Amino acid sequence: MKDTEIIELFLKRDREAIRESETKYAHLLTHIAGNILVSKEDVEECVNDTYMKLWDSIPPNQPESLKNYAARIVRNLAIDYYRHHTAICRNNEVVSITEELSEIIADRRNDYEQAEFDSLINSFLEGLDKESRVLFVKRYWQSESITALADMYGMKESAVKMRLLRIRKRFREYLKDNDVVVQD
Repeated sequence: MKDTEIIELFLKRDREAIRESETKYAHLLTHIAGNILVSKEDVEECVNDTYMKLWDSIPPNQPESLKNYAARIVRNLAIDYYRHHTAICRNNEVVSITEELSEIIADRRNDYEQAEFDSLINSFLEGLDKESRVLFVKRYWQSESITALADMYGMKESAVKMRLLRIRKRFREYLKDNDVVVQD
């Protein structure tokens, strides 16, 4: 089933929308949550919470891409869940990812700012070569570890880190060029 059809089911408040979302995106959502959370039970709970959040947020929201919308929700929920449940002993990978991007961007305060920022990110990503774009998305959206990225691309970890650093620098400059306030 196409995303637009699933979104229509949500808009009609048809519970089949949740089943179709699960059928289509369970693997992706589990993968994203699993990169952030350690426990299988926590991952399952986070993914289930994502379906509930989809149900609660569509309508009023009507996303263009259900895949991206659901991925953003699961990622944010997993990070929140992780912070809440493991405040004492943090996962260094999640902290590292958050710190890497927080060096560039300030918190978005409302949905309008977030939507505008999402559009800027998409435009920035379109300007990258495919490998850089995939590295950026896998690292900062899907929370892949440096080790996993190095294995995927047959690179040394130091090379992945350097490439991501260069991409972040380009991203910072892109944001500045588009009059977005960035962290100094």
